[in-house]
Parts: sequence; C-alpha cells; structure tokens
Amino acid sequence: MPFTRKPGSGGPRQTSRREDHNIVINARVQRTASSAAIQAQVAPSLGAPASSRIIRRRLAEGHLGSRRPLREWNQVVFSDESRFKLSIDDNHVRLWRPRGERLNPAFSLQLLIAVTVGVMVWGVIAYNTQSPLVFIRGAMTAQQYGHNILPPHVLPLMQRLPGAIFHQYNVRNHMARLSEDCLPNVTTLPLPARSPDLFPIEHIWDHLGRRVGGPTSLNELEARLQQIRNEMSQDIIQSLYASMLDRIASCIHATGGSTGY
Repeated sequence: MPFTRKPGSGGPRQTSRREDHNIVINARVQRTASSAAIQAQVAPSLGAPASSRIIRRRLAEGHLGSRRPLREWNQVVFSDESRFKLSIDDNHVRLWRPRGERLNPAFSLQLLIAVTVGVMVWGVIAYNTQSPLVFIRGAMTAQQYGHNILPPHVLPLMQRLPGAIFHQYNVRNHMARLSEDCLPNVTTLPLPARSPDLFPIEHIWDHLGRRVGGPTSLNELEARLQQIRNEMSQDIIQSLYASMLDRIASCIHATGGSTGY
C-alpha cells in the first residue's frame, strides 16, 4: 500500500514506508485493538520509537479510522429536553431557495424562540427499555435538574442497565458538572452537547409534536404527550439507533454542517 508525502513538508518522518505498511496490517488483523496496543505490537520492528499519536496518523493515512460499533451505540441512553406549547403558531418561516439546497447554510435561518404558554419536557430513550416523560413547569434550572431529574429518574434507570452510557443533549456546562456529582458511578458519553443531527432523540420530540393535536390546557397537553410516548413502538426507537453509523458518516462528510438527519 503506497504512502506519499509532499517533499520538504514538516519535520523528518519517524517511520518508513515498510513500517507504515506493517502498522496498517496490524490494525486490519486486530480490528478492535487500540492505537496503544498496535504501538506495542509494532514497536520491536520500528527503527525509532513512535507514539500512539503517530500510530493513529499512519492508520489515517491508510484510510483506517476508529469507529464505535453499532452494538456499543445500543448501550447509550440519550437524554434531552424540549418545550411544547399550547399556541398553534408553529413559528415556521418560508424561505426561497434553489432546489436541492435544503442543507446549504446559505439558505438556512436561525429562529428566535419566543416564550409562550407551554411545558418543558425531559425524557430519555434507550435501546431496550421505555422511560416516562418528566414535565417541568417553567425553565429547567440546575436545581431542578439536580433534584427532580438525575436522582429520581436517571440514576434508577442507569442502575437497571449494566454497562449503559449516559448522554446529556443540550445541557449547559454547569449542569453537566452537576450530573457528575449526582451520578458518580455512571459513565457519560464525551460527545458535543449541541449536535442535533447526531442524536436520535430529536426525532422523538418531532414524533410527539406531530401527534399532540390541539390541547386547550397544560394538563391536557401533558396527558396527551405522555399517552403518545407510552404508545410509541420500541421499533421506532431501535430504528433510530440503527441510523447512528450513517449519522456520523454524514456529519463527517458535511464537515460538521447540516445533514439529512
């Protein structure tokens, strides 16, 4: 497998072409090995010591990248909060744009969300289990998150799911730190907190919003949302988990921009 380098760029290369080839071969044979493990395997054959960072660079040059297997994504519990309002004004704005440019940032708008009568809803999705919605009247504060969400809802759920990983979407830094204090033995997913195209729970809110109808009171709104969530097939949620690898590939292809998800 050939590796080329622009003449005169950067410092002296620490590995030869033959060594680069051996690094890639080791990764292809041991597909679940870490870069540190590959480093240890190839170290005796290298002319000079190479760090794990160098190993990862050589693998990238060989078109190999680390991927979290789908079965590992099934271990992630995604959490999020969303606001549902009584007003029938959906805040939609029409935008003139050429056909095929839906994902072009030049033809996208950022809308300000006005404060209206409604309810804040917090929820989670997990691959093999259901969890009820939690309703918060007013804004979600750190105090509410630390007292009304994490101990009574997140902790029992994570204890029922050995090996599960908790992800908090759209959570501010101080609230994320609060969760570390309240959930000391829970593993969290170190991914960006604000990447809607990556995280499937956004589709759950869309599912609820399209079916909630026109409730006339907050109590009716809450009851209707909970009913829809309880009736939702787990197949819908599992299909969203199955999309994770494609979501990440699309996000990388879009260099972090909008995707079809």
